[in-house]
Amino acid sequence: MDRTPARTVTPLLFAAMAIFVFTVVIGILNGTDLVDFGHGTILAHVHSGTLGWITLSIFAATTWIFGAERLPRLLRDGSIAAVVAYVLAFWANLTDLRPVTGTLMLAAIVWFAAWTFGMRRGQALTVPKLSMLLSQVNLVIGGVLGVILGLMLSGVIDYSDGMSGAHPAMMVVGYLILAGVAIDEQLIGGPGTETVTRGGRVQAWLFFLAGIFLAVGILFEVMPLLGLNLLFEVIGVGIVLARHRSRLSSIGWNEPSPARFGAASVVFLVPALAILGYVIVRYSENIDATPIRLLLALDHATFIGILTNAIFGLLFVAAGARRAVWSWADQLVFWGINLGIAGFVVGLLADAAAIKRVATPIMGAAILLGLATVAMRLSERTTEGEPLGA
Repeated sequence: MDRTPARTVTPLLFAAMAIFVFTVVIGILNGTDLVDFGHGTILAHVHSGTLGWITLSIFAATTWIFGAERLPRLLRDGSIAAVVAYVLAFWANLTDLRPVTGTLMLAAIVWFAAWTFGMRRGQALTVPKLSMLLSQVNLVIGGVLGVILGLMLSGVIDYSDGMSGAHPAMMVVGYLILAGVAIDEQLIGGPGTETVTRGGRVQAWLFFLAGIFLAVGILFEVMPLLGLNLLFEVIGVGIVLARHRSRLSSIGWNEPSPARFGAASVVFLVPALAILGYVIVRYSENIDATPIRLLLALDHATFIGILTNAIFGLLFVAAGARRAVWSWADQLVFWGINLGIAGFVVGLLADAAAIKRVATPIMGAAILLGLATVAMRLSERTTEGEPLGA
């Protein structure tokens, strides 16, 4: 907590925040039913969130967790460019271009994973580091599945129904949950941030294998693997809660700090797991029959509840030296995001459009205020004569 991310990743954070503005605006307009967007725009919304906001931020978080002083400029800038190109291909609904931009994105993902494993050499392993290493493996697998899915949709190779479910399953459950927990561990602190503990090691491998089981189970319709996924997720979340129970209970929920974002992220593991468990138990025989509102509830509990909380914790660490700038916004951002996402998920689960229409602008406004607050603080951080680095 006393170490801020290297200045070389500040452009990465600004890019992630800028892309997220697009994601949030589309989400507000869609969630309040003001605009009925086409399929291409919705896919651009999803991928700008998972790749632009979340994955670019995870790249920055990985640099922070491993204590790297620099991130190769070509990798940093190339990743940003690949995300923008990929999102634009979805937005323009250019099916034939998506495999090309997806391959560029996959190249950035593979390069970053290789860089991460290179950083591991000579370092003491911790729970956040192990979790982030395993999440990078699942990200590569998810990226490969995404490129294959793009080729199927463009007619280059035969289409498989299982692929359309395996790709998002790996990205959401296999990659994002594991990466989010890695950031949470670093934000909350504890023995796991100093060395890898037995419970932390088991927890990380359970989440990793759970993602593999879910993707393979959906892809090849092996139903027992879906049950194993659920079992491993339940045990993994139980270990997280048990390992951090004292820190979670002592978090000052009304005191502005990056740690409370990490704690809130951990708390959202519970509803995300409950929704996932219900979907697997209820629809394991036919995953395609799952109501879209349940999948949206799972996605947003993960994207916002787990990952966005974790990333805002990282952002407030990065901007910690200027926490006096817009200090009045801290409480509005934290409570607006968490009450908003709670209401949004409840609205989806209850199929109550009125609740969703109220919760969406609260959540969206809080996120936009948070992005503006962090941008102001990071801008002041970078205007004191200290270079961003290369």
